[in-house]
Parts: sequence; C-alpha cells; structure tokens
Amino acid sequence: MSFQLSIFVPDKRFLEISAQEIIFSTPEGRFGVMAGHMPMVVSVVEDVIDIQQDGQWKSAAVSQGFAEISGDSVSFFVGTAEWADEIDTVRAKEALERAEIRLQSELSRKEYLRTKTAVARAMARLKAAKSIKH
Repeated sequence: MSFQLSIFVPDKRFLEISAQEIIFSTPEGRFGVMAGHMPMVVSVVEDVIDIQQDGQWKSAAVSQGFAEISGDSVSFFVGTAEWADEIDTVRAKEALERAEIRLQSELSRKEYLRTKTAVARAMARLKAAKSIKH
C-alpha cells in the first residue's frame, strides 16, 4: 500500500510522489508513517527524512517545519530540503566548523539561536550525505 507524499519548501514543491513508508524526526524522536496512518499534525526538526518508494530508500536533509498526515497522504512544509546525493559535504563540514566556533563566542540570544540552527542544518546535511555511502 502507498500514500501520496509531498514536500513543500517556501518557493516550490520539492517532491510529490507515491511512497510506501517515510521516517523523519520530531522533537520526540524518529517517527515512521505508512499508508492508513492516523491523521495528525506533527512538528518536524532538522534532520534526515528517509523515503521508501517502489522498494527503494532515498534520503533528504530537511529543516524544521511540520507534517500533516492523513490516511492517504502526507504533506511536509519545511524551510529547506536537499537530496542526500546533492549535498556538498566539504561545504557542509565548513559550515559546521564555522558555526561551532561562533558558538564559543559571546552572542546575543538571537545570534545564539540562529547559530544553533546553522549547526543543526549542517549536521542534518552531513547525516543525509553519509546515508548514501552505505
């Protein structure tokens, strides 16, 4: 059994496919969805979303947002989405290093939160990129 999966970012529809299963991260931990899942709306945190389509798994790094789940469809509304095989790992490592160094300096609350988000985004991108190396 499958369901309609859509991932929206602010400027476009990143993905629209028929999927058999997805696994993604919420503030409470990893969460899986298959066809017929109970309807709900859940928060999505920056991490990897794993998507099973036609028996094959594919991964993408997504930023925070939310997902709306119904029995026959799941729609994600996130700030960014990037396929694992398109991630520049050198750039992601450099971004992580810059953000970690910045966290060691004195920051305003706003700067601190923005930098923590940059760390989370870089880590999600690296995790997604690593998933394709298996």
